[in-house]
Amino acid sequence: MPIPEAARAAGHVLLDVANAWDGDADPEQNFETANVAVERLLEADAVRVDVEIAESEEDGADDEIGVSIDVSDLIGPTGLLLHRALVLLEERGLDRAEAVALLREAVDRVD
Repeated sequence: MPIPEAARAAGHVLLDVANAWDGDADPEQNFETANVAVERLLEADAVRVDVEIAESEEDGADDEIGVSIDVSDLIGPTGLLLHRALVLLEERGLDRAEAVALLREAVDRVD
């Protein structure tokens, strides 16, 4: 079964942001890179945000705001890309468990 177009586009955005990320850059530059990625994910409908406002019937009461965020077209390609990266690393001789441990360390180091 083919993946939805929004998920396919999200996969490319994720690859682009990973490729553009610079560990030696000013944090502001990477923040901007991430912001551009978020904009592209929203444009591709890979992340959908729905806001519902229910007007209160009571005088002076605040309206109720409900927000739902659907990231299902983002989770699929993320898992696929990470899995494929682990397979590629395994094919080049790096143990999968070691690769996962190194990736976890990288996530924990990010400020």
